[in-house]
Parts: sequence; structure tokens; C-alpha cells
Amino acid sequence: MKIELSQEEYQLLLEMVCTADYVYSVYFKERDQDREKYHTVQQKIMSYANLFKRGNLVKWDEKSKQFIPSEEFYEEVSSIHFIEEFENNTFWEQLIERLAMRDLFNHFGEDKVQQMDDKEFFQNRSQFREKYEEEFEKNGIQNIIFPGIIKK
Repeated sequence: MKIELSQEEYQLLLEMVCTADYVYSVYFKERDQDREKYHTVQQKIMSYANLFKRGNLVKWDEKSKQFIPSEEFYEEVSSIHFIEEFENNTFWEQLIERLAMRDLFNHFGEDKVQQMDDKEFFQNRSQFREKYEEEFEKNGIQNIIFPGIIKK
């Protein structure tokens, strides 16, 4: 099979596979077999950078014996902003969800929560979520205090 790409399309593909590789591997020191197959495809795509006149976006790392995004890649590509936006949104969503679930279980107890039907569960959880959504929208993390760790 042969896929034809313009130079601009190749750059977009390069950005997408580097973004995906970041998601697959950012918090892992070593790649397992499941992640390695994705990294292999990324390396293959990166190896064509010079052919598509995008060699400035990729460099060979002698130490790791692999292609890596260049400094220019991080300066030039727009997908980096998508990652930052995704991580920021994920942080707030996870914080709100985990606090709401904690409060839901603390308020009703595990047995009662497990007995709730879907409608009742989502309504109750939503009340806790809304409280945190409003607080974080207004104050960010300013009012998160851990007694005993740091005094306000």
C-alpha cells in the first residue's frame, strides 16, 4: 500500500504521532509491548522527515538511538498547545470528579450509593460537582488547604 502526502500533510501526521507518543509514554520510564508498537510506527514516520523537507522538526538522538522531535518542532507545531489544553482540562475535571465522588460516599455511605439507581446517583453526584465547579472557577486552587501540612 502506498499513501501519498503533501509536505503539509506529512507535518500534520508527524505532529499527530508525536502527540500520540507523548500520551502513550509521558509518565512511563520504559515502554511495554503495548506502547512499543505505537512508538515503532512513530519512528518510521519520523524517519521520512528529510524526504518531506521537514528535517528541521526531527533529530537523531545518538544516546537513545532514535528519532526525537527537535527544539524547532516544539517551537513551530500547534499540537503542543492541544496537549497543554488537554492536560489542564483533565486536571480540573479529575479534581472535581474525585472530590465529588469522595463527598458523595462520605455523605451517603457506600451502601446507599451502591443502591442508588443511575438517575439518583447522577443527580446527587452533580450537586457535589457543581459546588466544586463554582469554587474552582472563582478561586482556582487558592482555597485548597491541607491542615497540618502548611498553615494558611
